[in-house]
Amino acid sequence: MPTDRPGVIGWLYLAWATIAIGLSLWIAGLTTESITRLLVLGFLLLQLVARRHLAAAFPALAPRTRFIVLGTLLAAVVEGFHMISTPVLPQLAVHAGTAPVEALRRYAIDLALTVPAYLVIFGVIWWFVARFHYARWTYIILFGAAQALGDGGINFFAAAPGMIAFLPYPMTNYHAVNIIPFLATRDGLPAGRRNDGARWLALPAVMVTYFVCGAMIKVVAGWVGL
Repeated sequence: MPTDRPGVIGWLYLAWATIAIGLSLWIAGLTTESITRLLVLGFLLLQLVARRHLAAAFPALAPRTRFIVLGTLLAAVVEGFHMISTPVLPQLAVHAGTAPVEALRRYAIDLALTVPAYLVIFGVIWWFVARFHYARWTYIILFGAAQALGDGGINFFAAAPGMIAFLPYPMTNYHAVNIIPFLATRDGLPAGRRNDGARWLALPAVMVTYFVCGAMIKVVAGWVGL
């Protein structure tokens, strides 16, 4: 990840993630969901290899705008990977027989619905990042979990609590959209950020933001007849 080596928390999380991802892929086999996850993992690894270049993108933008723009652009790419498995609406799924033009049309509809939500979500994440101090691995784990749980994960794990052991598997989806924005802007964060317990409110706040944005997407989709 960043240039310095992970500490104990980082190594423990990496070990947990490796086991959870490996077991998940082995148990599920080569499904469309597994292919999506492999594409996301490949995209994440590519980002980490090129992190210095990616973190230097859009230098003229203010830190807040830069954080939101980078996160939303990366999320738009990840949305593309999900078109074959879990797009924002089931009817937008792209299959082997879907014509390229139709696939692009469905992807464009997906982005029209999700990009505004990501702008809001990354705005909320920035609000916390700009006010509270998060060590590198605290940020990675906390906001990865918040996004994974907020984006439907809480319902899944509530129905099958034992599956929480595999939480890093869906979290990688959000590492692929929120690590680079943090690396790109952490040196420009305001001084004097707080380091108290209120910083953990980011977890429920991001989850609630996902719930609200998800509800709005459904309302908008209904308005336009989707």
